[in-house]
Amino acid sequence: MAGEDNFGFGVRLRAMRKQRRLTLKQVADACGLAISTLSRVERGQMSPTYDKLLQLAQGLGVDLAELFGSSEAHVPSLAETPRSAVSHLGQEYRVSTPNYDYRYLCPTLAGKSMVPAAAQVKTRSLTEFGPLIRHAGEEFLFVLAGRVEVYLEGKAPIILNAGESIYFDASLGHAFLYVGEHPAEILVVLSGDDRRQPFSD
Repeated sequence: MAGEDNFGFGVRLRAMRKQRRLTLKQVADACGLAISTLSRVERGQMSPTYDKLLQLAQGLGVDLAELFGSSEAHVPSLAETPRSAVSHLGQEYRVSTPNYDYRYLCPTLAGKSMVPAAAQVKTRSLTEFGPLIRHAGEEFLFVLAGRVEVYLEGKAPIILNAGESIYFDASLGHAFLYVGEHPAEILVVLSGDDRRQPFSD
């Protein structure tokens, strides 16, 4: 699961689409993505960001754990709670985007109300970052190492040092940039806005 390349993810995504007998256009419309974007993901030419992963899961009617390729993924009933999952080293699901290298933690557990991830912040400027990211739910960021500049739509930038954190409404456009000589390491915890719809966006 760790370190899967874009091609492997794309092959699985295409297989899921074909299994449901859906065209690229049908899935793109359901996900709210451009056909060209979906096609590039399926061909392994781009890695989807978190917001795009949410859109893909919702459009295909699957849990995020299924997109990660977990054969163990299932949404538990109330009778199965309380529940738990462990991520040992090498068991996380890795996604590399131009701005972040994500390690999604406990990826086999489906129906989570939170999505935890460790990430490396790779971008130093808003120009390099591109459009701000926004998605449903709330987000928590904790700086593990380095310094991070947090941009929230309509607010002044905030500098966070190692050990500092921020909690915010993720529907606000946001971006995390690193400050200094080296990329920063962060922990993010993301939530959807409705557990009844897996990772709704």
